Amino acid sequence: MLFFIHFIPILLFISLFVGSGIYFWLLGMPNAFYQLSPVTAIIPAIALAWVIHRGTTQQKMYDFLDGVRHRDIIIMCIIFLLAGGFSEVTKQIGSVDATVNFALSFVPAQFLLIGLFLVAAFISTSIGTSMGTIATIAPIGFALSQQVGISPALCAATVVGGAMFGDNLSIISDTTIAAVMSQEADMKQKLKLNAKIAFFTSIITIILLAFQTNTQVVADVTEYNIILVAPYILLIVLAIIGINVFVSLSLSVACAGVIGALTSDHFGLLTFNQSLNKGFISMNEIMLLSLMVGGLSGLAGKEFTKEVVNRLSILIERKNIGPKVTQLLIAKLVSIFDILLANNTIAIIFTGEIARELTKKHKIPAHYTAAWLDIFSSVFQGVIPYGAQILLASAIAQVSPLSVVPHVYYCYALFIVSVCYILFTKIRRI
Repeated sequence: MLFFIHFIPILLFISLFVGSGIYFWLLGMPNAFYQLSPVTAIIPAIALAWVIHRGTTQQKMYDFLDGVRHRDIIIMCIIFLLAGGFSEVTKQIGSVDATVNFALSFVPAQFLLIGLFLVAAFISTSIGTSMGTIATIAPIGFALSQQVGISPALCAATVVGGAMFGDNLSIISDTTIAAVMSQEADMKQKLKLNAKIAFFTSIITIILLAFQTNTQVVADVTEYNIILVAPYILLIVLAIIGINVFVSLSLSVACAGVIGALTSDHFGLLTFNQSLNKGFISMNEIMLLSLMVGGLSGLAGKEFTKEVVNRLSILIERKNIGPKVTQLLIAKLVSIFDILLANNTIAIIFTGEIARELTKKHKIPAHYTAAWLDIFSSVFQGVIPYGAQILLASAIAQVSPLSVVPHVYYCYALFIVSVCYILFTKIRRI
């Protein structure tokens, strides 16, 4: 009974967020599951948690603020700001378009779908956002599908798969940030594990795509300045060699600003400042949501997390379950939350504390748990028909979301490879 009581506020948030999406979908409204902001939907849940939470009004406020100002939440918010600033500055100076054309120049003419996947994977890893990648590459994929007679749904799904590649692998992706920070994990170790799994998954995806088409169409690549690709390359290199994420993002933002000033007469200090501010503003919702989730966790999350961890631990001990099944339980938990919330970042934020406690209790390396949170939430985010990625891709391709879902090969392969890795690889417990 105690478990259920502390789960009610979270259940209320899920009901409001998902219920509103179903309601607007029945009304035929586009992007139905994103009409109600999650920041607005979580307010009634916080109010309910406030009522349920035991203690004086002052104690409730202290507990709420303790959750809001949690170190992991604040670190996450600062990184969100830096990532937003980097994305906007690079967009302003033309690095996004240059990077797209740079990637397209390497597309093998006879393998259009493979080319689309690799381009989307490169772009998403560089810019750290699946939505931005889909918005950029999906129109190209749709135009090419019309030219050669390939299914628009297949092209859209291929782009979504490539976009999800970087969504859980890029150092500036909000899911990567949320997963690493929530588990207090080492970013470099998490990226190494993630990259290993993503590599084998990509090989499987490429093999599947190789049987889909064989065309001689050449992508239309416009002229670009190679120097504009430098900020993305710098960021990737810094991430690979293990430089702190704050330093990596700050240096990359500075690099983008300098390159903008050198390559454009219209990009000066004032424009740089305006671009940074616009990027910061673009992260307002996810920042506010992170703070609100932290506050909700302060009010209801401690008891709920403790209860979930205890119940799962009892199950693990009773069944003599080892670290493999514990990892699968964590993967299952974040997958369920993503299916319910249709947002992989929110799913990671909600399950992060539970996963961290289980990780510590059963001596599983933190970077493993961070990887599973990121991977499995991205898997389902890339295949649920009411998720933002599928909705955007299907809208651009002018097809039903349900026709796109079966062809997101990367996400299905990622699920299989990850489960196999957990089952057949022995980890060194801490």
